[in-house]
Amino acid sequence: MTDSITRQPQGIPVGGQFAPTAHAEPDVSLGIRVPERPVETLHHIRGHDFYPPAEQLASWPALYATDGDGPLGDKPIQAHYFQGSMDWYVAERDPKENLAFGYTDLGYGGEWGYIDLDEVERLRGHLGVPIERDLDFKPGTPAKGCIPRYVEEAAAKAKADNEAADKLAALIGDDPVEEDDRFDLGWDGPAEEDPMSPEDRKLWDGFHRHAYNYGTEVLGVTGFEDRDTVERFAGFAANAYMEAGWDGNMDIHGVVDDWMAQERPLG
Repeated sequence: MTDSITRQPQGIPVGGQFAPTAHAEPDVSLGIRVPERPVETLHHIRGHDFYPPAEQLASWPALYATDGDGPLGDKPIQAHYFQGSMDWYVAERDPKENLAFGYTDLGYGGEWGYIDLDEVERLRGHLGVPIERDLDFKPGTPAKGCIPRYVEEAAAKAKADNEAADKLAALIGDDPVEEDDRFDLGWDGPAEEDPMSPEDRKLWDGFHRHAYNYGTEVLGVTGFEDRDTVERFAGFAANAYMEAGWDGNMDIHGVVDDWMAQERPLG
């Protein structure tokens, strides 16, 4: 008996032409792609998209992106959702988790915190009506321009500022300030940058004029013997009003007492 010899045809792998062979495959990523817009479950009832267009949604700031940008009333809001007495105002969003940060008011007082947008999208309010997106809302509107709490605070501040301006106008009148060397308002003019804002400069000048007019009325009285002293008092008084937050109700006589305590302390 002779040993059988297997002759393998050239170019055909062992096991026949249909045997498995090693070959390279292109790299395949098993990562999960985050959808551009999350899935909606109640669109057929809501009648409009819960989420804005993909481009707008992608432009929302990431979580923590607007921290430290000023008072909460100035925080830009990207979207407003509502149903009945419930409101959600979205400021930031993590697209991977679809978790937002914003202001929520469920009808008994609002607060800042995290908002699960998937949960809000599935939520039904009164009579089973789903939560709606305010289609007329302008993205980037500051909180003080849309959240009632901050709208009211801004209005109250504006009212207080107007009242203070009216009181100041009543104090100083409309008489122009003389332009001469007796007035040194701590600023040399356009060639030098003013350390105060235009609003503060106007208030400072007004209170300075008020105090200077008061000083000239009592010129010759102890503590106000000459115009140079009156001018220094006017600057002292304007600074005192500024430190008090431009309180037009602050009595000038109390400022005089503080001035005298500084200029001529007892003992």
